[in-house]
Amino acid sequence: MDIGFPRRDLVESFESALGDPHLPDNAVSFARAWQADENDALPVVGLRFLSELGWQRYLVPRSLGGELASCEDILWLTRVLARRDMNVAVSESTQIWSLLVWLAGNDEQCRDFAGAMLAGGVIPCLAYSESAHGADLGANECVAVETGDAGYLVSGKKWPINRGSSSTHVLLLARTGGPGAFHNQSLFLLDKETMAPDTVTGLPRTATFGLRGCDISGIEFDRAYVPASALLGGRGKGLELALRGLMLTRTLCSGLSLGVGDTLLRVALAYLNERPLYGGVATDIPHVRETLANAYLNLLAAECVGILAMRGLHLFESEFSTWSSITKVQVSRLVDGAGDALSKLLGARHFIRDLEHEGIFQKTRRDGSVVSMFDGSEAVCLDGLAVQLPAMARAYSRQRDDDWAALYDLGAPLPDWEPGQVSVFGRGRDAVFASLPYLQKRLARMQPDDGCNPQRIDALRTLAHALRCEIDGLFTTVTQERQRYSRGAKSPEDRAASAKDTPTRLVRLAERCCELHMQVACLGIWLVNRDRLGRFFGQGAWLQAILARSDATGISLDDLDPATIQHLFTRMEEQWKTSHYFSILSMPQAAAGSRSANGRMATPPDAAKKECAI
Repeated sequence: MDIGFPRRDLVESFESALGDPHLPDNAVSFARAWQADENDALPVVGLRFLSELGWQRYLVPRSLGGELASCEDILWLTRVLARRDMNVAVSESTQIWSLLVWLAGNDEQCRDFAGAMLAGGVIPCLAYSESAHGADLGANECVAVETGDAGYLVSGKKWPINRGSSSTHVLLLARTGGPGAFHNQSLFLLDKETMAPDTVTGLPRTATFGLRGCDISGIEFDRAYVPASALLGGRGKGLELALRGLMLTRTLCSGLSLGVGDTLLRVALAYLNERPLYGGVATDIPHVRETLANAYLNLLAAECVGILAMRGLHLFESEFSTWSSITKVQVSRLVDGAGDALSKLLGARHFIRDLEHEGIFQKTRRDGSVVSMFDGSEAVCLDGLAVQLPAMARAYSRQRDDDWAALYDLGAPLPDWEPGQVSVFGRGRDAVFASLPYLQKRLARMQPDDGCNPQRIDALRTLAHALRCEIDGLFTTVTQERQRYSRGAKSPEDRAASAKDTPTRLVRLAERCCELHMQVACLGIWLVNRDRLGRFFGQGAWLQAILARSDATGISLDDLDPATIQHLFTRMEEQWKTSHYFSILSMPQAAAGSRSANGRMATPPDAAKKECAI
């Protein structure tokens, strides 16, 4: 059957334009990625190729002449790119910060910036963090002092930031004063070309463990004049806009992690399937097969979390003060966990740099680990989520009657995305947890068929009930912990050392919240789409394994029964041999031996109405 997610023609067009990454001469190839990494050099060939390809137009709204149709497109385009070279993907990911302009800019700002992007003349950087303050944006010291003509003089350093030196535009968070700490900063969109050269200086690149081909550097301002027209969203709105933007980009990071996970598993499986050991090959060894099957299961779960979040950005955009952090933490943990397990299977080969597997496993794993630090590290996301758990508990206790099918049905059309609707104050509402009673009722009505036998349906009902009980217990514990903490609140003198005093117990509960959220997402996507995504998906063995896991994020041996291991391994191997993404969907990768395109990527006709054949 046909399903509307993703735009298959768009993904295939991008895959085809990039070509087979194993061909060294292709613009974004494993060989080029390795060479740039070894030389600590920007991947200029790949970056130039993407600009000529015109891929940036998929980040510009259609109302402004671009091709941005949905968040699902962004997830897949970044996934396609990240599986080849994270240096290219992360360097180009700064384009996503254009969302801040669409979110807060006036008509003139949006029109001018969109025109520059579509012409290929924009390399933005996000100038938030400072060396002395890191994620504590409220403590930033960069200042913008008003001048007599309503402009500003900006002074201060921003470091470390992506494309700090090589950017053309800067999205700058600076102190402008105002009532209360939350309103004393503002956000500016700066065009470096229009600024006096002696007032803006790119700082040297910083040596990094991963992303060695990226411009991780900084930028310094010395009484740099900024016109009032550069202000985004009004004076004093900077922190609010920064947080709203981070909610979007934390969610959209999923595509980077999924691309990384695909390459890690693909390289490991290819090697282990041909590695002669003990009279057979490595994949004949039971614990090797189980580890690979578990890594594959991690990718399927991560994809479900990412897909559902993309749909949520269209349907429940006001609930991402929590949902964004959950998505960021859970997807990166699942992919990083798979990478850790696969590196142990590779053993000594994981440590050999000299073109072993073209060096791409080691490089991709190093590069991929940075996703958990993007746009608020895992620790920052978990702390922010922990603070909101009591509100989530209160919201969870209130029954909702939304159209949950629209969220989970991958074939259901989505409304136009309106990034401006994302809210910092979600009041603890969470569409995924709120949908669980609906999913349980749907599961209770389900009848056995050729794709799913009575025993599996019974097992899934039992697991779904246990999941509901655990979520109920989680929020009961949250309420108890919060009350206990409030009764034993610190004195003002005790609090003086730090304003950040979230109890560790709440942070641990936030971790478990992310895991349970993932399990509900997988259950919902399976229930609503099981008759349209092929026999493997519909049978539900993969879902049963996810719901029954003793560790919902990590990979533990002896969690899977032999039949499930074989079931997962067979599907994984089939997708590998036919060059398809490791996915619940049937999405082909570029044909073996295919070369990069020589021109712009074709825009699919009437692309928004195209559907994906599964």
